Amino acid sequence: MKKTVNILLPVLIFFMLIQCRSDEKSINRELTQMAADLNISAPVMLDQYTRFDRAAVSDDNVFSYNYTVLNISNPDSLIQEVSNSLKDAIRKEFSTNPQLQFFRKNNVVIEYVYKDEDSNIIRLLKINPEDYQ
Repeated sequence: MKKTVNILLPVLIFFMLIQCRSDEKSINRELTQMAADLNISAPVMLDQYTRFDRAAVSDDNVFSYNYTVLNISNPDSLIQEVSNSLKDAIRKEFSTNPQLQFFRKNNVVIEYVYKDEDSNIIRLLKINPEDYQ
């Protein structure tokens, strides 16, 4: 009996690991498709200062929205000014919008990356699953 358990336990663990990796790949494929769908209309100006450039997904399923802040001499001050209200709005949207249920269900980390006109990162807002659950 002990010999059987010693053989079956590693096999069971192996199959569980394969299933977990399969789930991660499935999540990554879905997120990648979501990013591709968003990127069809990119780049697009959202207001007089903010351009949505693209969405991207990392191998570890971090979903990134990438923006450029334009037409302002100090882009960091603009983002700093609205940073807290922006975080609150993002959290609320991800916690209540039914279309974003996939993110909640799969505990996706979300990043909002703001760059200046020279492509320097001026602000990175990271929203963890516990922030919007």
